[in-house]
Parts: sequence; C-alpha cells; structure tokens
Amino acid sequence: MGSSVEGGRRVSMVSDEELLRTIGEDLRSLYADIIRQPLPPKIEAALTRIDHAQRSGSNLSRPAAHWAVSSLGF
Repeated sequence: MGSSVEGGRRVSMVSDEELLRTIGEDLRSLYADIIRQPLPPKIEAALTRIDHAQRSGSNLSRPAAHWAVSSLGF
C-alpha cells in the first residue's frame, strides 16, 4: 500500500475498494483464529447446563438458584 504527502496531508494511493478488501481479509483471518480456540471451561460448563435444561424441558425464563449464588468468574 502506497501513500504520498501532498501539502502536509498524507494521501493514500490505495482505492477504497482495495482498502476495504484488505480490512475484510484481515478480520476474517483474525476471527478464524479466535473461532479455532477452545472455549474456556466455565463457559463450556454453562453451555452444557443450558443444553441439558433445554433437553429436559426446564423453564429457562428464570436462572437456576445455584447459578444465582455462584459466580461464573468471567
């Protein structure tokens, strides 16, 4: 990516389309790396509890009493 200085201002030699494409590629790469990482254990445990509650038909409109008193720590 090139740029030049014109009248004290930096002028980009890259089109907006090229810049947006580069930003999009960088974001896709960043998020792909994040998605490949394992879930933290406490989040995985919370998701497991939610999954079990949904399968058993529990009422999920109110948090379980043990969730309200324990901290998830994140």
